[in-house]
Amino acid sequence: MADKLVIGGREIAPETKQVVRLRVTQDLDGGEVAIWVHVIHGKQPGPTLGLFGLQHGDEWITIEMMRQTIDQLDPMIISGTVLIVPVCNPVALGSVQRNTQPESDGPDLNRVWPGVHTWLAESMAKLIDREVVQHCDALFDFHLGPWGSAFSEVFYGIDYPDQDVVRRCRELGIAFGHLSLGRGKVVEVFPGPRSLMGYAGAVLGIPALGVEIGGAGFSVEEERSWVTDTVRGIKNSMRHLGMLDEPLEKPERILTFTRTVRVNPTVGGLLVPEREPDQLLREVKQNELLGRIISPYTFEELERLKAPCDGWLVYKARSYPVRPGHWAFGVADADGAEWIMP
Repeated sequence: MADKLVIGGREIAPETKQVVRLRVTQDLDGGEVAIWVHVIHGKQPGPTLGLFGLQHGDEWITIEMMRQTIDQLDPMIISGTVLIVPVCNPVALGSVQRNTQPESDGPDLNRVWPGVHTWLAESMAKLIDREVVQHCDALFDFHLGPWGSAFSEVFYGIDYPDQDVVRRCRELGIAFGHLSLGRGKVVEVFPGPRSLMGYAGAVLGIPALGVEIGGAGFSVEEERSWVTDTVRGIKNSMRHLGMLDEPLEKPERILTFTRTVRVNPTVGGLLVPEREPDQLLREVKQNELLGRIISPYTFEELERLKAPCDGWLVYKARSYPVRPGHWAFGVADADGAEWIMP
């Protein structure tokens, strides 16, 4: 039988699903800031997998992915434990904004791990680290397209000091079974050493994946497919880790690549994609027109968004109003990319 587990001072018995509420602090309006942790504690001993969603409050489609994952996992057939924090940043979700209060020195939760100061984002990071991250043997950090944009990649870091951690990340990413798997310098370049992935891999030595599958504002069928793909990938990863005694569901091939090039607007206006609907992971050619930015006032064309290289479309957008830097398109560079058999 699996060992007992303590989260937030509460003992979690094996063979159970439980929800634990963790108090972070009290805000100026008198309301309490709290984090909810779903615990699926298996019947047999095994690894602990952590799933972390909504570090950014505008990436809310993750909620359904987490809900369905919890609904489909049975603690009676699991070896080990799954710890799920569907909303890491309830303050940002409350305003449906990316970050917490703008006057904070560290408003972006995914740039302050493991938390040092008492700004809200850092206080949330400290609590989640102490009560959840420290238990994990592997973790997934979910980031999806805000409304009007969608992503299609799973990625891992290649610049952790322990190359065995890098190897385990790659193996976990392949086992996840999404059609694209990116790799990059998550500590030195992006999202940085104080991101959850950077901290987990470089400081704690925990294999970590960034999971970016889907977005909001698209067809019901497409959004459902992203949820289904994500839940399938989580289960595949659990099979790889020995948490589920089932065969992996493998795709025929996986695109692996080193560089994603963002194609985001430098001016504000109405984004008008060249193709709508567009298809994620379709092949694109350098200088292919992906979309235009149109003035909502004069209707003149302000900017053309073109593919910077040959490759595959891993970020896409529907028509919606954008500011400079807002999400539009992203291309997985063909240079250094290859299709592999999982």
